[in-house]
Amino acid sequence: MVTNHRVTGDYEAFKLDAIMVFAVDTSISEEEFTKDPVNNVAEKLYGEAIHSYNRKTTEIANNMMPVIKQLFAERGHMIENISVPFTDGRKGINVLAGLKKIVDTEGKETIGALERSITLALIDEAWKEHLRQMDDLKQSVQSAVYEQKDPLLIYKFEAFNLFKQMDGETSREIVGFLCKAGIPMQEQEEDQIREGHEEKTDMSKMRATHQGFDEPQAAGHAQPQQQEYVSTEEDVRPDPVRVGPKVGRNDPCPCGSGKKFKQCHGKDL
Repeated sequence: MVTNHRVTGDYEAFKLDAIMVFAVDTSISEEEFTKDPVNNVAEKLYGEAIHSYNRKTTEIANNMMPVIKQLFAERGHMIENISVPFTDGRKGINVLAGLKKIVDTEGKETIGALERSITLALIDEAWKEHLRQMDDLKQSVQSAVYEQKDPLLIYKFEAFNLFKQMDGETSREIVGFLCKAGIPMQEQEEDQIREGHEEKTDMSKMRATHQGFDEPQAAGHAQPQQQEYVSTEEDVRPDPVRVGPKVGRNDPCPCGSGKKFKQCHGKDL
């Protein structure tokens, strides 16, 4: 980030980027940004981002623990996992974590579960998009033959650039979500944290409002992760489709008219 903005020399764009990604109003002055070595500026911004993130996650854990401890005291013997909603205002995810482990770690397990869940979800989404781009690239390089160029060489070069671009954008998405994510205020109530059920894959728990995600769902109103369909006598089942013997165009028409099928009911087929 520092390197890119140093190239353009746009200090205001640098400060805005720090807010958008790290949720930090950086104290780095314009003179520091312009004259200090890039590594020094980057190290200072990194320190600010880490400090802000640690402070925010500690505050989240402290705010949720009274509700978690009460739930553990009342229903800890019945509940193994709970689902906690997080959102950055654009995307949302319901994070599944062990109730006892959350209590034992004073809420740190919730943050760890959030980091794991959002990282896997965003990498999975980015990788699927990358594979689509690779298919498009494979098609586009075919025309290089007509320009007397090596399609394989061009494919390798462009594929490497696409991977680097995906890697950078995914890292930015992950860090941006973690730095800005929090528990929605209206959902930080005792009756909003409910039992969660673990599935074989964590990807189904991802919900968000952008790039193919759904709206974040309150933990208290979360639908079951796995539903069973129970048939009843009222279920409506369509009658099976039955196919009769095939009639040739020159065969007698089945209607009994004595005409060939192609001259009778098969005339319009």
